[in-house]
Parts: sequence; structure tokens; C-alpha cells
Amino acid sequence: MPKPAPSDFVIAIVIGITQTIGYGSLYYSFGVLAPFMAQDVGLSLTGVYGLFSIALLASGFIAPRAGRLLDGKDPALVMTAGSCFSALLLVGWALAPGKAAFGLFLILSQMSSVLVLYEAAFVLTARLSPSNARRTITGITLIAGFASTIFWPLTSWLTISVDWRTILLMFAGLNLAVCVPAHFYLASRVPRSIAGEAGFAQRLAQGTIASDRDRRLAFRLLLVAFAANAFVMSAVHLHLIGLLGALGLGASAALIGALIGPAQVAGRIAEFTAGPRISVMSVALFATGALPAGLGFLIGGAGYLPAAIVFALVFGAGQGLSYIVRGVLPLTLFGADGYGARTGRINSVRLFVSAGAPFLAAAIFERFGAQAALGVIAAAGIIGFVAIVAIVPILRRAGHPGTSI
Repeated sequence: MPKPAPSDFVIAIVIGITQTIGYGSLYYSFGVLAPFMAQDVGLSLTGVYGLFSIALLASGFIAPRAGRLLDGKDPALVMTAGSCFSALLLVGWALAPGKAAFGLFLILSQMSSVLVLYEAAFVLTARLSPSNARRTITGITLIAGFASTIFWPLTSWLTISVDWRTILLMFAGLNLAVCVPAHFYLASRVPRSIAGEAGFAQRLAQGTIASDRDRRLAFRLLLVAFAANAFVMSAVHLHLIGLLGALGLGASAALIGALIGPAQVAGRIAEFTAGPRISVMSVALFATGALPAGLGFLIGGAGYLPAAIVFALVFGAGQGLSYIVRGVLPLTLFGADGYGARTGRINSVRLFVSAGAPFLAAAIFERFGAQAALGVIAAAGIIGFVAIVAIVPILRRAGHPGTSI
């Protein structure tokens, strides 16, 4: 017999922990281990990162199918199976005897992430906590925001005493020992009763936009916005140190980069604290607008350290909030029905763009310089902001200028 879902606090803690381990073991550790992998396997570092880009592309192809699976099945059971797959594939990656096996398990490991990382977690949260999904998702991202803070230094520390293969085996053990039982704990749970009238439950299911034409238009705009955000964040993450060096800020690059993480957390804390009093659209507008605005300070400052610090704080806050918007805004606009399929399509586009953005940014950087590269990245951010702005009139026609869940 199904059991009632635990409290929103417990949901946020449990899923927040699994997201921290998932992102840390499958994503953040890669940047630290890639040079060791390349040397051991006999590939160039560029080749290893190229395989990672192929993995993102492959993940993009299966993301819509994963979304539909999450809609049709118990998402907690899907995530349980996904954590099992992640653990087994990390073991295969660690034990890979040659280049072909190494590449295969690297790609498959990243593909398993569509079953366990944010998009899957958001679907599970919407299923277990429909009336308070926004706050619970914010809590999850607040906890998981420390994944890089934990796993970058942890992985670096481990490389002092053990090789990359042993580290992957350790991370496989974490997925198996923590994530699998945590996800299984949430399986076969039914949401607690929703307070209020049946109409509120219906709005949660169907969203705030009723017209089919407006829903299609709003979803396309959302795809453009999230794709643009993915381009900006992927390009900045990979090239930030090089861009800062080209602007004459190489000596301060570590400081500037280090400020982005705390700014992300600060943005999420602010959303968690003030969220119920601020519409989702207002948060979305700030998050998407902060990315190009932050880059504007970096471009305009032209090597001026205080301007670069402002960039880090503004950009980091926008980036931190963008993950929340990615989960909450589609749920607000279109409802819980078909939420997994929609997030799967969004994730697919995001992964495709994330795979290609670093190469395009690198080509522009090398040919035209840092200012040109930053200008193109900022222009992509402006496109994302305009796409979100264009959703506002659609909400007004629907009678909801701004709605929070």
C-alpha cells in the first residue's frame, strides 16, 4: 500500500543529497580527473573533453525519452534504477582496459545522468510535493549548489593518494550506498492532500496558460530562453580563466571565479526566503537578465577589477536562480501533466547547446579576441532575456501576469 510522501523538508534534504553526489561524481569530478585519465589511457586532453562533448550530445538524444519515462512510471523508481546504472557504469569506466572501452563507459556514464540529475529530481518533486514544488525545488538546488564546493577539493585531495580509477570506484560506491536507497525510500509515495479547493489542484495539473496556441508559443519561447542560458553558462564555465587572462585579470582570475559560487548560493537563499512573495516570472526575468548584465560589467570594465567582481556577483546570482527557474517555470506555465516530457525536451536542447557552446566560443576567442567572444556570449544572454520577456504578454492574456507555485 502506498505511503504518504514525507514532509517537504525531508524531500528537499533527501533529493538534495542525491543531487550533490550525482553532480559531484558524474560531472564536477571529471574536470579534475580528465588530465590523469588522458595520461593513463593515452589520449590527448582535447580528445578526452571531446568524448565528454559527445556524451552530452548523446544525452540530449535520450533526454526526451527519459522525460516520458518519468511521466509514465514512478519517478523515484526511475531514479533508483538510474543510480544503479550510474554506479555500474562508473565501475565499468574505472576498469576500462583501453581507449575504446574508456570512451564507451565515459559516454554511457554521462547518459545515465538524465535519469538522476536535476530534471529527474524536479519531476519527482512535482509528484511528491505538488502544492509546494517551488520552495522544495529551491531547497534542493540550495543543497546541491555545494556539489562543486565539496567534490572539486575532495577529488583533488584524493588524487594525491589514489589513481583516478580508484576514485571512480569510490564514487560508484557513493551512488550505490547513498543514492540508490535514498531514491528507493521515496518510491511508491503518494502526495499529501492539497489544501484548498479542487480548482487549485486542477491549476497545478494544467498550469496557468489554457490556450493551446499560447501554450505552444510559450513553450517555444521557453526553449529559446533555456538554450540561450545554457550557451552562456557553458561558454563562461569553460573559458572564464582564459577570458579573464586576456583582459589583463589573470592574477585575479581565481578570486573572480571563486566569487561566482557564493553568489549562486546567496541568490538561492534569497529565493528560498522571499520566494512566496515574488512571482516566478519576476525571478525568471531577474535570472535571465542577470547573465548578460553581469557580462556587460566584464566587457565594459575592460580589465578593471571592481567591475569584474560585480560581474561575478551578478552573474553568479543569475546562474544560481536559473537552475530553479528551469524546474519551476515550466511547471507554473504548463502544469504537472506531461511535466516530465516537457523537461525532457528542454533538457535535450540544453545538452545539445552545452556541447557546442565551448567550441564556438573558443573559435571566436582565438580568431577575434576576448571582447568579441564575450560580446557573442552576452548577445546570447540577451536573446534568452527577450524570450522570457515575450512570455509576459501571454500570461496577461491568460489572466496571470505572474504566478508562483
